[in-house]
Amino acid sequence: MSEDSLSLRTFILGDPPNAALSQCVASVTAALGTSLFDARHFDWSSLAGEISEKLEQMFDIRLTDMLAAAWKDYQALLDCADPSKHTAEETINLPMVDHRIETTLKPCLEIVVGERQPIRLTFEIACELELKGLVAKVQDARVHALRIGSCRAKGSVKCEGVLLIKRETRELDLPGRIVLSHGIPIKRPAARSVEKIADHRGPSEAVHDNQLLEAIAL
Repeated sequence: MSEDSLSLRTFILGDPPNAALSQCVASVTAALGTSLFDARHFDWSSLAGEISEKLEQMFDIRLTDMLAAAWKDYQALLDCADPSKHTAEETINLPMVDHRIETTLKPCLEIVVGERQPIRLTFEIACELELKGLVAKVQDARVHALRIGSCRAKGSVKCEGVLLIKRETRELDLPGRIVLSHGIPIKRPAARSVEKIADHRGPSEAVHDNQLLEAIAL
């Protein structure tokens, strides 16, 4: 399987995603209704479809993006990118310690209604992955493939602080081997900051915040 098909959207929204998307759309339209004095004049049915499309794109979180953010300071991977230790032609199969990755994304959906000020609704998408039996194939400062023994995940979605979706921990259906067509880049020692780098003995578990903006003009 390639990295392009590795998205957490199915885990977060379910398969099919209709019920979860409907719940999110209902939350958005309810919030819009309280913000607009003449909300009764809007065609909510046509607007709902456009909101649903934007929300589905917002939940398309790539697994490789989560891994790249968590592994950026992982010392064992940085050593694999060190040209004084490994040549560009050398292939390294690096067993990685079992670890957990926590990510929190805070995208905003911005609605523009006529000449009014934009209405911005903030979502919070939280995901936690537990990875076991992972081996990374590294060559020339890039992770080109992964073998994952198991990956358990849990997550939640909030809109304006209100919990909409909660997924309990369960096993993700991932292939045994994942080929990364673009690879996950690893910083070479020369490209790193001259500031002191902490000794990371395992992948980072820090929360990673990201803000995405989507606008719908009416």
